[in-house]
Amino acid sequence: MIPDLIYDVGMNNGDDTAYYLSRGFRVIAIEANPILADECAKRFSTEVASGRLKILNVGVSDREGEFPFWICETVSEWSSFNREIASRDGCPHHDLTLPCRRFSSILAEHGIPFYLKIDIEGNDMLCLHELQKGSLPKYLSLEAATADPIEHLVSLGYADFKSISQRVFLPLEMPPSTEQVRFEQTLEQLYTPNILMRIRRALGRKARLLHDLDCIRFPVAWKFPVGSSGPFGEDLRGRWQNADEMRETYRIFQERCGQRTPSIFWDEKEYSFWFDLHARRAD
Repeated sequence: MIPDLIYDVGMNNGDDTAYYLSRGFRVIAIEANPILADECAKRFSTEVASGRLKILNVGVSDREGEFPFWICETVSEWSSFNREIASRDGCPHHDLTLPCRRFSSILAEHGIPFYLKIDIEGNDMLCLHELQKGSLPKYLSLEAATADPIEHLVSLGYADFKSISQRVFLPLEMPPSTEQVRFEQTLEQLYTPNILMRIRRALGRKARLLHDLDCIRFPVAWKFPVGSSGPFGEDLRGRWQNADEMRETYRIFQERCGQRTPSIFWDEKEYSFWFDLHARRAD
C-alpha cells in the first residue's frame, strides 16, 4: 500500500479529486467520459504537470478492449455502461465507444492506494472483484444501495463499515447518530412555520442556521457539493459498525424507504436511496 496515494474511480467533474489533492495526496483519477477527463485535465493542469495527479481516460470493465458507454447529457454523474442509468428520468443520452481496462491492470501499473473511492454507476463491484486479499487499501468506498457488497468485503479482510448519504453526508445508524439528530433539529428551526422563528430568520438567523448545517455534515473545513463522495476514513461522521450491524442497518432503512417514510436520506424518487458504503481494513 502506498500511504500518500488515492484512487478516484469515477472522477466526474473532479470535486473529490480537488479535496484529495488539498490534503496532500497524490491521485490516480479514472474517468470514462472524454469531455469530463479533458475538462479536469485543464482544471488541474498544475497538478498534472507536477505528477501529483494522473488522469486515465478509460472505462473499467471485466475485460480489455473497446465497448459502448452511455453518456447522460444532462446529469454527468449518471453516465454509465448501463443505459437504464444514463437515461434515468428520461434524460437525453448517447453512446460512445471507449477504451476499457480491467481494474487489476491499473492496480498493477500504479500500485495499491491508501484510499480507494469507487463511484462508476453500475460497475463498482468490478473493482472489488479485482482486489486481492493481503494487498488492499486501508480504506475504500463504493456506491451501494444495498448491503450486498459487505460479504465480499469481509472475505477480503475488511471489518468495519459506515454508510454515508451522498445527499446530506451523514451516516445510516440505529439509533440515529448525534449528527443526524442535530441536523434534523436545525432543519426544523430553519423551515418551521412558527412565527417567532420566522422573525428570527428575518433578523439574520437563517445564515447562521445554514452554517450550522454545514458544520454538522462536514467534519473538515471543506464544503462538498451534493453527489460528491465527501470525506473518507477517520474523518467520516458516525461510528464504525461491524458487518452484521451494517447489514441490519441497511435492512431497516431500506424497509423505511420502501414504505416512503419521510427522511432526510431520500425523497419520492425510487433511486434516491443513495449511499456510499465505506470500509476499513482490519489490521
